[in-house]
Amino acid sequence: MDRHEGRPDLPVTPRLVLGLSIMLAGLVLALDSLGILDAGFVFRFWPLILIAVGVVKWQTPHQSSAAFVWVAAGVALLFMTVGRMPASRLWAAMLFFVGANIAWRALRPPVPRDGGDPTSHVNMTAVLGGAKAVSHATDFRGGQAMATLGGCEIDLRHASMPEGGEAIIDTFAFWGGIEIKVPEDWQVVNRGSAFLGGFEDKTRPLPGATKRLVVTGMAIMGGVEVKN
Repeated sequence: MDRHEGRPDLPVTPRLVLGLSIMLAGLVLALDSLGILDAGFVFRFWPLILIAVGVVKWQTPHQSSAAFVWVAAGVALLFMTVGRMPASRLWAAMLFFVGANIAWRALRPPVPRDGGDPTSHVNMTAVLGGAKAVSHATDFRGGQAMATLGGCEIDLRHASMPEGGEAIIDTFAFWGGIEIKVPEDWQVVNRGSAFLGGFEDKTRPLPGATKRLVVTGMAIMGGVEVKN
């Protein structure tokens, strides 16, 4: 019998990468206090942590776009900390990425409508302002929401979908926030990713809920919140 048989695989997660990085930082500070190592020189390479997190996320389903953001940000910050890129170019690269993301979303085909309830889909954009949508659809299908220096509020508490049904909302928040309110008989599946921001699920679904709302997308220095 193989002695390794039955031993559970240890998952490599972003949390594990962060924990090991903090441990390494403590070790570097200890060695610096003993005069063995120059902590200032080592800490110049801290963006490697972001790259490592991105590589780990790349192995997770539905996280490839988020992984690219983490790796790209890590590489850009690494070039800046080692003196190969001025901060102005870093901000230029970030604005280019955000603009490209907004343009790509604008060029995508609109959410198809089948002639039914017009509120069965949501398609919201908030730039330097706020937008709010309320749906009473009996067969909610999903949609998309984008908030840039603004906020989107999507109220789905009066909407419904068939038992076992699933709807997908794709989100993008940059220096903004998106709030989604859902019924208590919906189960929320969070597949979003955040970079210097947050995706938060505050819902408390009823036991045995079979209706699913899948939230995807990206939050960059912004937030996406789902609650009852």
